[in-house]
Amino acid sequence: MSYRPTISVIIPAYNAARTICHAMESALAQTYRPQEILVIDDGSQDDTARIVADYPAPVQLLQRPNGGPAAARNQGARQAQGEWLALLDADDHWLPHKLELQIVHASDPSVGLIHCFDEGNRRYRCPSKLTFDRLWDRNSISASSVLIRRAAFESVGGFNEDPALISIEDYNLWLRIAAAAWKIATVKEALWCYTPAPGNLSSDVERCALAELANVEAISKQFALSANQIARKRIAVYEAYGQDLFYYRQLPAARRWLSTPLKADPSLALFARWCATFLPVPLLDLYRQLHVSRKGHGDASHESHNTACGTYTPRDECRSGAPGHRNGGYDSGLEFSPHQHHKSRGRSPCRPRH
Repeated sequence: MSYRPTISVIIPAYNAARTICHAMESALAQTYRPQEILVIDDGSQDDTARIVADYPAPVQLLQRPNGGPAAARNQGARQAQGEWLALLDADDHWLPHKLELQIVHASDPSVGLIHCFDEGNRRYRCPSKLTFDRLWDRNSISASSVLIRRAAFESVGGFNEDPALISIEDYNLWLRIAAAAWKIATVKEALWCYTPAPGNLSSDVERCALAELANVEAISKQFALSANQIARKRIAVYEAYGQDLFYYRQLPAARRWLSTPLKADPSLALFARWCATFLPVPLLDLYRQLHVSRKGHGDASHESHNTACGTYTPRDECRSGAPGHRNGGYDSGLEFSPHQHHKSRGRSPCRPRH
């Protein structure tokens, strides 16, 4: 490539002292060198700013009062000088050839966004053409995989900073870029690594679900979607997160969220899962253990394995963009693993609130 488009890396960081070095080092190690690496400290209360400040150029530290990841990324984009904006979360990291393999698609002026897979999704069969309708049915894009043409980013107004969309603001942007007729290119290789948040994500499930519903409302108003599109999406959100809550044994909440799809689109399998929310937790856990034992080799959703990213534990991942219909993703008639749902249906990481 004789012409080399310039790239600015944008890393929002909030209390990221534990992981920020790994993220920055992965950007510095790219075989296609970025022009700058902008780390936006979003009001951290730990040593994030001090750690970043110790790095020389092309790393730059920007600081702001806490406002959430959308506001932090927008500030980074305003400061950035590159023709392309590469997004990276502070607790993720890239493999060395990520930018080099993506920037090849920059020669097509109609391409506004280029994404790739993470190590956990290397087997995912992404559609060859990602359109608004496909993204509305299932989000196939994660923030740390994305390279965005500045012109595309600015044409849709950047990230929506509405606090109600925190954890879903990236999915909201992908939809608006697709709706603006920018092409989305896919590099079908695993080029980045997701780092699961410490501990259990159950406390964040309802927050993510409410953000999903807020996104349905925002997008449907902006693009005048049909009543059927909106209804199917809302039902899918309720079902997906109801099943997540069931997995984490938040049974009253799971029952509440599963009631909506059960009334709107009843099925025997969904009724069985709704009924299971009335069972005692020890009995459900015993069912899970027996199911794992019956599989002999263990439940893949719990299993850690070594990858180019290090040790990866799939069940810790939570992805935004609930599906528009049911398909796959079940351990058995009752038990459900968020890993299978999140991986098979492409939900983006639901990050802790800034």
